[in-house]
Amino acid sequence: MNKNILPPKLPLRFFRWYCHPDYREDIEGDLLERFERRMNEKAVNAAKWGFFTDVMRLFRPGIIRSLEGNYRLNQYAMFKNYFKVGFRNILKYKLFSFINVFGLAVAMSICMLIMLMLADQKSYDQFHKKKDRTYRILSKMPRSMTPNASSPFPLAASMRENYAFVEDATHLVPRVGGDVMYGQKNQVIRGYFADSSFFNVFSFDLEKGNKNTALDMPNSMIISREIADLLFADENPIGKRVEFIDRALHIMDFDDGSITGSNPVDWGSFTITGVLDGQKHKSHLKFDVLVSGTSLQALYNQGKLRDLSNYWEWYSYCYTYVVLNRDIKEGDLANALDELVIKHYADLENIRGLKLIPQALNNITPGKFAGNPPSLRLPIEAYYFLGFLALVIIISACLNYTNLSIARALTRGKEIGIRKVNGANRGNLILQFLSESVITVFIALIMANLLLMLIKPAFTGLWANQYLNFDLSGNIVVYFLFLAFALFTGLAAGTYPALHLSRFKPVSILKNPGKEGSGKFSFLKLLSIFQFVVSLFFITTSILIAKQFKHFIEFEYGFETENIINIPLQGNDYQRLSNVLSAVPGVSVVSGSEYIPATAGGHGIGIRKLGSKEKHTHFQILAADSNFVHNLGLKIVAGNNLPPVDKSDRFILVNEAAVKALGYQSPTEILGQSFEANTHRDQLEVIGIMDDFRFRAPFEDDKIAPLMIRNQLKSFNYINAKIASSDISGTVSKLEDKWQQIDMAHPFKYQFFDDQLANANRWIGDIVSIIGFIAFLAITIACLGMLGMTIYTTERRTKEVGIRKVLGARDLNITFLLSRKFLGIILTAICIGIPLSFVVNGLWLQNFPNRVDFGFDVMSLGTLILLILSLITIGSQTFIASRRDPVQSLKHE
Repeated sequence: MNKNILPPKLPLRFFRWYCHPDYREDIEGDLLERFERRMNEKAVNAAKWGFFTDVMRLFRPGIIRSLEGNYRLNQYAMFKNYFKVGFRNILKYKLFSFINVFGLAVAMSICMLIMLMLADQKSYDQFHKKKDRTYRILSKMPRSMTPNASSPFPLAASMRENYAFVEDATHLVPRVGGDVMYGQKNQVIRGYFADSSFFNVFSFDLEKGNKNTALDMPNSMIISREIADLLFADENPIGKRVEFIDRALHIMDFDDGSITGSNPVDWGSFTITGVLDGQKHKSHLKFDVLVSGTSLQALYNQGKLRDLSNYWEWYSYCYTYVVLNRDIKEGDLANALDELVIKHYADLENIRGLKLIPQALNNITPGKFAGNPPSLRLPIEAYYFLGFLALVIIISACLNYTNLSIARALTRGKEIGIRKVNGANRGNLILQFLSESVITVFIALIMANLLLMLIKPAFTGLWANQYLNFDLSGNIVVYFLFLAFALFTGLAAGTYPALHLSRFKPVSILKNPGKEGSGKFSFLKLLSIFQFVVSLFFITTSILIAKQFKHFIEFEYGFETENIINIPLQGNDYQRLSNVLSAVPGVSVVSGSEYIPATAGGHGIGIRKLGSKEKHTHFQILAADSNFVHNLGLKIVAGNNLPPVDKSDRFILVNEAAVKALGYQSPTEILGQSFEANTHRDQLEVIGIMDDFRFRAPFEDDKIAPLMIRNQLKSFNYINAKIASSDISGTVSKLEDKWQQIDMAHPFKYQFFDDQLANANRWIGDIVSIIGFIAFLAITIACLGMLGMTIYTTERRTKEVGIRKVLGARDLNITFLLSRKFLGIILTAICIGIPLSFVVNGLWLQNFPNRVDFGFDVMSLGTLILLILSLITIGSQTFIASRRDPVQSLKHE
């Protein structure tokens, strides 16, 4: 063999380490001969690779040396024995094993569900080639708790032109939404204006069209595959002309119409230049259409859109994304944004303190909550919360395993002693007990997957998931994480029992098997107390949230909602539709409104007295007609109602809270007073004062803010129809018939006002379901652990119970005797859990508007539930033990 070319050192060292000394010399010689032969026949790299494969093939039980000497069993046989004994112990103690397996399976299934959720969210935006260098720019005002996902229009161009480290930048302008028509076909679409840099920043692919030129020409658009199929069927959409009527629908508009656009504006004809299949791209950006940014100038010139291309003040106008050059840090971008803030906002008093903040594309989903988002996502804070709940549950299950393993060790004392006498050291025993816990956890993993199959449909069936759209299908990476998680859980659950049990002294454990474990029972009590403290906390929390949810559902808003249906206009003329629908038999009153009160809609405006130099007072504004007041049963406490729509729209109605906010002592003082708004120079005159009512959702505010109602027909988005007929379904059917006579392009959509108010609070119902389910799991795991401990205690004291019964003890006395220790654990947990639950729940409840009372009723109900479940768990076993025939007990002993 050429002495200059030697076998690879690492494989040779590895072989010499694992090979049995009796075989090492002969086998090594054969390996070297094979290496030399390959050197003569093949290339050097091929010979070295062949040597490595030979070494790995020899790594098998017959050749591996023993780590503990030449005459002991090798590692393979030792681990085989560990797992064999582990399986036997699991089968021997069936009830204890079931409690451990079921508790761990339940906890693991919840953790696995959260892992699937995170895996789904982490998969967003991973297809972009420049994802590691792409940032979204957020804007934040000092008074805001969280930043907005949006930013000013000129930002993208300024970053491109003024900063060399910016490779490219693009922005998306929302509120592109309305009706697109091709021939006789009509579809509602939503999307953005996008400039030609869009495909330089994002890696979306077009099924049809050239993405390098698709957004270059004015009046061109890219549509989704779904819209293309609906409009063009088998035709090739590229080059086709469509008509587009915009209604400024936002991408976040929900199907119930809770967020709607403005009056329709005909934007003219557009050419289809591309088709994009959004289902192939998992992105936080969802859209049906991308309209070329070059189309904006023509719309500005025609007065169909307001030109805000140079307005830095409108920091919530669009979404800006920046790609940095390689090796440029996020801090460089942050410094550049600080410079732009100083340059453009230093002299703007009304938005002083604004910050522009970079957010990495990979941190958007999941990420921290940002206002005005392009799509609805669960914020990272929610995952922290869910992760905390799952951690508590898995800890509780691991504590069950620890409790029962240490308690059961008293029956395994002789086994431990004999193993030590026969030469087993502490390391061997630790491996034995850890192998048992790992076996238990992997059996639990199988059950957890079965439970996960039941939990997933329940989770995806939550109301909020229709907007979050979780995809909980797993992949190879997720399943590998499941296995790693199971192994970690097994080691975590078995570490303390293994360390504790392995230190038993063989002489004392063989002489008195119960002595070694008795000293640690106080620690087991602490573990049990912790479990029940956690259970009591979750029980009281779920009761409190359910009470808060019921309070919102039954909330008194101060206006009538019965038999009122709200119908989105969907771009139709309000006056025409109102005239037709009001003539339907069974309809008593028809009104129009901009949004539906108390459903989390609305916007603000600042007003002050005409000619005054004082600061503007913030008002909520609602566009509605004169029938709106009658329809909702609102009371005019002073002045008159709004005039009909053909009169001047300068008259406004204000509520009593507005009277106080403007500094007037009585409603009559403000009548006839004139005011001006901060958004325009229109003169507003107060014509009437309404009684206060709750026009904001109860979770938004606990105080009634100033409100003005103004009769602005162009801002109406809804018809509010009050049904006086007892045949409600028949009247709705007649309304639908009338609708189809006017508008055959859009389906008839409506919701009952009561249902809309209930839906506005449905998310709290989801929280009730989640917390309630976690509480159920926590108390179930705790009670299972207590059940196992009770069974163990009654079995150990069988002889004592028999003797006491022979001496005349009654069943009730024996039941109390056996239950006394466990009752002490429960009472201690209650004493700790009540103040803990009261303090922690009180903290989040203080930040909740319109909160319910939290006190004795909730705590007592939670305590009662815990006591009942605990007493059933403990009493069922102790009562059976007390009723057992003493003759049979003594005979058994």
